[in-house]
Amino acid sequence: MSVVYFLLLVGVLVLIHELGHFAAAKLLDFKVLRFSLGFGRPLVRATLGETEYQVGLMPLGGYVRILGEDGADVPNKDAGRSFHAKPLWQRLLVVFAGPAANLLLPVFIYFVLFAGHSHLPAAVIGDVLEGGPAARAGLMAGDRVVAIDDAPVRYWEELERAVQGGAGKERKLAIERGDKSFEKYIVPIRQRVRQRTGQAITRGFIGVTHAPFLPLVGVIDPRSPAALAGLRTGDLVISVDGEPVHSFRQLRELLAARPRRSSVVYLRGQTPAAVPPLTMFRAHFADLVPDSRVAPDGARTVYTGLEPAEMFITRVDPGSPAADIGLRPGDLITALDDAPIYHWIVLDQRLQSRPKASFTLTWKRAGADGQVTAMSSPITQRRVTRRDEYGNSVEYLAFGAHSEVERGQGELVPLQGRFRYAAGKAVGRTAETIGMMTGGLVSLLRGHVPGETVGGPLMMFRVASVSGNKGWQSFLLMLALISVNLGLINLLPVPVLDGGHLVVFAAEGVRRRPLSPRTRARIQYVGLALVGVIMVLAVRNDVIRYFLP
Repeated sequence: MSVVYFLLLVGVLVLIHELGHFAAAKLLDFKVLRFSLGFGRPLVRATLGETEYQVGLMPLGGYVRILGEDGADVPNKDAGRSFHAKPLWQRLLVVFAGPAANLLLPVFIYFVLFAGHSHLPAAVIGDVLEGGPAARAGLMAGDRVVAIDDAPVRYWEELERAVQGGAGKERKLAIERGDKSFEKYIVPIRQRVRQRTGQAITRGFIGVTHAPFLPLVGVIDPRSPAALAGLRTGDLVISVDGEPVHSFRQLRELLAARPRRSSVVYLRGQTPAAVPPLTMFRAHFADLVPDSRVAPDGARTVYTGLEPAEMFITRVDPGSPAADIGLRPGDLITALDDAPIYHWIVLDQRLQSRPKASFTLTWKRAGADGQVTAMSSPITQRRVTRRDEYGNSVEYLAFGAHSEVERGQGELVPLQGRFRYAAGKAVGRTAETIGMMTGGLVSLLRGHVPGETVGGPLMMFRVASVSGNKGWQSFLLMLALISVNLGLINLLPVPVLDGGHLVVFAAEGVRRRPLSPRTRARIQYVGLALVGVIMVLAVRNDVIRYFLP
C-alpha cells in the first residue's frame, strides 16, 4: 500500500498543478498541444480535439505544452493563439495558475473534512484550574458561557479565541449555571506557552479547560482512610453519598465538606486474559471514614489519602533528567519549586516556560514497609534529538517522566450552519497553512533552518506511507500541507520554476520587448543548475536520513 499512497500523493499534486495551467490556457484560448502527467515514454496516449493527453513513464512531474512556448515555428493560422502572441497579463495568468491551484487545493480538502463535523465542543467549562483568574472569579465546572462582551457564544472555540486574544483586557462573561444567570468580569493573564519542540506563543489565559479531569483517584499511603476502605490507584469514583461526581475537583470539594463517614461508589477496570485490548469495569462500594487533622495555623482539615491519579508517574524514559534524579513509575509528584501541583498539564507548562532553568521537584514514594517518604531534588531539562515517524531529526525539551491518565469528554452541541462553518474554517486553515509554510521557507532560505530538513523522493515516499497508513484523514491533511509547499516553491524566482517565468515576463513588460533567445537560454541553464543543486542536496539528505545511522 505504501507505493499506492506515494503514487496517489504525487499524482494528485501533479494533476492539480498542471490542471491549473491547462484550465487557464484553455479559458484564455491558448492552443494547448499536450497535457502530460509524468515524463518519458508515454504509457497511455489519446488525442481529443487539438490536444494530446498522455501519462508518462516517470510519475514525478508533468507538463502542459502550449503552441510556440518552446520557440518552435508557429503556423500562420494559429499565430494569434501561440504563447508569445498573447498579452503579457494572459501569459502571467497561465503561469501563475499552476501554483495557485496547489494553494487552493487545501481549501477543498479542509472544507470536506470540516463539513463532516455535525457537533462541536460547547462553551461549557469542563474544569477550573486552581489559582487561575477563572477560579478567583468563582467560575465552576459545568458553567455555560452564553456571551462574551455581549456577543453571543455557542462553541468552545469562540470562548477560547476571545480569551487567548484578549490578554490584559477585561472580558464580561454571561454565565448560565443551572437555572441561574449572572455575569462575571475576568481579565485574562498573559501566558507564554511553549511546546517541547521549542516553539512558543503568547496568549491570554484564565485557567479553564473544556475536558474535565475525571475523578480518577490515586492512593499512595497504605495507611490512609482511602486505602483502608479498599480504594486503589486508577479507581474511578462515580458518586459520594448518592451525589454524582464528574471531576476530581468536585470529588475533593465534596469530601472536604463531609468530615464524616461517606458512601463511595467507584469503578475498577480489569483486563481479561483472553481479550487483552478490552477493559471491563465493575462497580464497588466503599465506606470512607476521613481523618480530621489540625494544620499548624490551627485550621482543621479533612484527610482521605485520595490523590489525583494523573499526578502518578506511569513511565520514565531511561537516561532522561527524570531518571537521573531517581523518579520511578508509581511516584506521586506533589510540587514544583514548593508550589503544589494538581494537574499534569500545569506541571508541563511550568517546566516548558523556563527551558534552561533548574527546578526543585517534590514527590512522594511508598516504601515496601508501608512508609510514605517525601523526596525532592533539583532537575534541569535538556535538549534531546530524536527521529520522528517521518525520519526527520527533531529536537525537543526532555523531562522524561510521563502520566498516561485519560481526560474526560466535554459537552458537545449540534453545529449550526455546517457548510458556512466548513467554508470559513477551510479558508482560515488554508491561510494559516500558507503563513506557516511561508515562514518555514523563508527561515530555510535565510539559513535559520538547517539544509538537512530538505527532503527528496524517499522522504515523499515515507511521508505518503506513514500518513496513508494512519487513515484517509491523516493522508488528506498531509496532502494539503505538501500542496501548499509545492505551490510556494514553484513561486520562488528561480528560472525553470513558475516563479522564474513570472520574473522573466515581468522584466519583459518593463523593457517593453522580449528577451533574446540567447539570454533566455542562459537563464534556463542557470535555473537548471540551481534545481540540480537542490535535487542533489535532497537526495543526499534522503540517503543520510534513511540509510545511514
